[in-house]
Amino acid sequence: MAVGKKNTKDKLLRSLDTEGFYSDYSKPGMLHAKLIRSPSDSGRIKSIELENMPEGYFLFTYDNIPGAKAISINKTSTNIFGGKTIAYRGEPVAILAGPDESLLNELVEKVNISFYVGNLETALDNVIKKHKDAQQEQFADKSQKNESGLNEADASDMAELINDLPSLNNVIDKSHFEEFSAKQVAFREVKYGLYQEKSLEEADKELFEDSGLFTTTDTWQQTTDTPRWQETDGAFSYMDGKDLHIYTPTRWTSFVQKSISEALQIPQENIYIHKTKSAGLFPNGLWRTTQTAVQTAIAAYLSKKPVKLVLSHEEQDLFMKPGVITNITYKTALEPDGRIYALKVMIDIDIGSSNPFAQEITDRIALASFSFYKPKNLYIKAVTHTSKKPPTTISIKNIDSQAFFAIENEVQKICNQIKIFPDEFRLINSQEAVDKKKKTEENPFPFDISINGLDTTLQTVLKDSDFNRKYASFHMEAIDRVEKNSKPFFALPLRGVGLASAYAVSGYSGVTSFSYDSKIEVTLYKDDKLVIHAIKPSAVIQEIWKKTAAEILEIPAQNVVIDSNFTVDSLPASPEDTFTSIGIMNELIKKCCTEIQKKRFHQPLPISSKKGVQKNTRKKWDKELFCGTPFYTTSFASAVVEIELDTYTYNEKIKGIWIAIDCGELYDEAAAFRTVRLEVQQELTMLVRNKGIRCDAIHIKFMKSDNKSGQIGGLVHNVLPAAFSSALSLALTKQLTGIPCTEARLFTLIKNRIRTDIKQDSKKEANK
Repeated sequence: MAVGKKNTKDKLLRSLDTEGFYSDYSKPGMLHAKLIRSPSDSGRIKSIELENMPEGYFLFTYDNIPGAKAISINKTSTNIFGGKTIAYRGEPVAILAGPDESLLNELVEKVNISFYVGNLETALDNVIKKHKDAQQEQFADKSQKNESGLNEADASDMAELINDLPSLNNVIDKSHFEEFSAKQVAFREVKYGLYQEKSLEEADKELFEDSGLFTTTDTWQQTTDTPRWQETDGAFSYMDGKDLHIYTPTRWTSFVQKSISEALQIPQENIYIHKTKSAGLFPNGLWRTTQTAVQTAIAAYLSKKPVKLVLSHEEQDLFMKPGVITNITYKTALEPDGRIYALKVMIDIDIGSSNPFAQEITDRIALASFSFYKPKNLYIKAVTHTSKKPPTTISIKNIDSQAFFAIENEVQKICNQIKIFPDEFRLINSQEAVDKKKKTEENPFPFDISINGLDTTLQTVLKDSDFNRKYASFHMEAIDRVEKNSKPFFALPLRGVGLASAYAVSGYSGVTSFSYDSKIEVTLYKDDKLVIHAIKPSAVIQEIWKKTAAEILEIPAQNVVIDSNFTVDSLPASPEDTFTSIGIMNELIKKCCTEIQKKRFHQPLPISSKKGVQKNTRKKWDKELFCGTPFYTTSFASAVVEIELDTYTYNEKIKGIWIAIDCGELYDEAAAFRTVRLEVQQELTMLVRNKGIRCDAIHIKFMKSDNKSGQIGGLVHNVLPAAFSSALSLALTKQLTGIPCTEARLFTLIKNRIRTDIKQDSKKEANK
């Protein structure tokens, strides 16, 4: 797509409309760009050079950046290009641009990166000294010398000494290595019940060792692979006189504009950020995309040429993986009726070399780690630390999905072991059910995350999927299969069914990184023209906004316009994901239009109304004590997955998926249905590594509800992976503790279970 000059009456006006994909844009004379990456995970760079670089090609490094060398936010800085020290293997240290993409790929391999060496000279001196000493002591017979002047013993000895030279990792000067060593960057601890009254050791002993109750422990991890069909990160940039234009899939325009301005030392008025479509599932548009955009802008600004940078799929997989690496370990104690007596949660979060939103991530995962359940005693310890891995990103919509995966698998595992139906366990332990039994508490639970419509939603999905009958049948068959002398493999496929429930949130009161302040301005002009000043949401939500406003003001829907133009200094300070909830924004539009309707016949036009989330909503959350009502609204979903596993090929086949959703007031059920179905299809491409799974029987049902409208996006990702892994675990009769899964992993689980069964049988025979 060719890009032309954009004419605007006001140079300070910026449009936040989303148009096309960045990779589709181009201009004559455009240069392709590739990032040069560090081959080492540490050290200090001395120089980056490319000998005999062809004319028309450009290499820019840390030293070429005119202004700020790093992107900074929340007191965290990340180098635009690796500078004096290296943070991780593969860190971008330069950008190479040129007209021929094929030649560019060849030149990338020829770029020479030199490191400062601290002990190489000393190492060589030691080798020479050892060699001389050895010469004096042994091998004095000069008659054995060869043509080179060395006898055979000398040559052999020299070869051995040279082999003793230190490796490159030891030679590279690591005097600054401590700057990048793993360190704790965020922490959250929650204590409730006995954990408030006693020390951790004393409480653990009483709850798990002396109680005599059923206990279980396991660790869970959910990782996400970037889908191959998804556009990789990158950007396109060019100069137009003094103005710099950049096309990038950002969700935080103001931050990109500020970062480029600081790096190039040019006024923000001369920077035009053109927002392109971003990945629907796991966008990196909050800050990792900003780094890529700044790198591309630097190349375009310094070369005075249009430049496009498109990361390869390999780069995307290695250096731009979505989310953070999280291990969640549960230790659970249960009462005879299935009530959770104690829940101890240990959360380890690896953010890579940096992530400016570490505390935000830590708090949200900690809050989701117990989901909507209410144990009698609760302890949560979440520790977030850095590592020598690439920087991680944040997706506000899916920030807590890993915790839902962990807790729902833990619940399903418990149900399998204590022989209780999964729906009964959830209803017994939900906050709503516990609160009904005991309305007053001396020591109230610190969090209010009660789910409206939990019972209705759960019973709907169970009935539609015939879950309880299938679960009982498959469970009994699995028990029979692992009994003595039964064969784990046979012609019939292994079958399993899994259930998972989770919520999605709209708005978060525990402010740490973002304000989550949803604000909107609505203006009624002459001729009944209404302008809603806000960032445009999806086409479906735009129609909902227009319909809502038109009904209240009694004007035609075509008279309603959504204006996404902002002045340079009035661009939203927070990312779009923090305030684009359909429920919250639609409520604000209603309030604005209602206010205008009351004034329109008493005041001259135009009439404007500005609304934001009421402050008293935040008062329900105590930020200092980390307790109260953390979310504005919640939507809820339950999912059932039925699966078959081929015993010869280890191929999974999903027989059916059933999802029931309570998202409050539903403005457009048909559009919501399409959104959920699309997310299901996308999710099926990521459950098994490098392989998509088909399912032709997808059943989606929305509950009729008078609750406030809640978020739909993200619900599928919060429930479907856990339901899938639970079903697969039942089929395997071996717990699957992480996804995505592979055929090799399934084979290993089966093999290990068979070995365990054989050992147990041998012990039984020996005891007899």
